[in-house]
Amino acid sequence: MFYLVGTSLGNIKDTSFRAVETLIKVDVILCEDTRTFSVYYQKVQDLFKIQPIKPQKLISYYQKIEFEKLPLVLAYLNENKDVALVTESGMPTISDPGSILINQLIKIESPFTIIPGPTAFVNALVLSGLFSGKLLFCGFFPKKISQVYQCIDTMMQIDKIYPKTSFVFYESPHRINKTLEIINQLIPNADICVCREMTKKFEEIIRGKPSQLIDKKYKGEISVILKL
Repeated sequence: MFYLVGTSLGNIKDTSFRAVETLIKVDVILCEDTRTFSVYYQKVQDLFKIQPIKPQKLISYYQKIEFEKLPLVLAYLNENKDVALVTESGMPTISDPGSILINQLIKIESPFTIIPGPTAFVNALVLSGLFSGKLLFCGFFPKKISQVYQCIDTMMQIDKIYPKTSFVFYESPHRINKTLEIINQLIPNADICVCREMTKKFEEIIRGKPSQLIDKKYKGEISVILKL
């Protein structure tokens, strides 16, 4: 059986018992970074006072090698091994590895299930106070400036058809200020909420117009909610 397991965003206590219960029973765990996962895995075992029930393999599984590792994962499943996929935080496949594998499992009609957990863009959307019923999740914003302009122009066109849509995207702390500058150029009256380091010690929620947020300094993992 194949499991997609949601992990905590930052606060390890958000990890569900069902997630840990699933992880300790599988034969193979696919994770983006085996070193950081090992630290997390030991912490949740200590938290729930629970241990793996059999020897397990941890296999590095990140986006650049997702296609390369596909035959190996399918081979484990063909051997009736239980396999789990986790990512660094939140739900697999949401701007994280897993989509290629899931599409293949659907194609060959191999069963899989999800152990639900937190998702950053959902947390950010609720925290922002800017959700009114319609949502478009854009994943990570592009790196190229020309493509950022195109994305924002597309948002403006969508809002004409579906007014009051909330747009949510992830952004790098190194690019967020430039992105806010472009938003200010094109839609200065937009409402913005920047959510950083959610569920962690230095969680910060910053709301305002683009011009009010451009010059601030941002660190950590960032989710942005925009409403025209």
